[in-house]
Amino acid sequence: MSEHNEQAAVVNWFNIKYAGVSHFLMSYPSGTIIGGKNKWGAIAKFKKEGWKKGIPDLFLAIPKGENGGLWIEMKDKNKSEKNLSDEQKFYLHELSRFYKAIWCSGADEAIKAIEEYLHDSHT
Repeated sequence: MSEHNEQAAVVNWFNIKYAGVSHFLMSYPSGTIIGGKNKWGAIAKFKKEGWKKGIPDLFLAIPKGENGGLWIEMKDKNKSEKNLSDEQKFYLHELSRFYKAIWCSGADEAIKAIEEYLHDSHT
């Protein structure tokens, strides 16, 4: 499954299982989805609006304990940490100062991480 399909599966699962709070799971647009004839113009516009390369794909805006929410960088199933870009590593590290910030290999791993985040009494 592609990274897109893995992420879409997570969002679909969350929307069904947590319908009452599904609006708290949000995506951040990836630079790879910005296409068309004016890709670089669109990226420049998004940068002016605050877009940053390397921000994780999903944000769960539900605070738990000392975490202001959960950021998830999605990767295809069976990918490893070496598949993270330098920018992604930077943001995961920086965001972990105030949030739980992780990367997940596939939908199953991300779903497990969300469940643990929401139900762990230590977060």
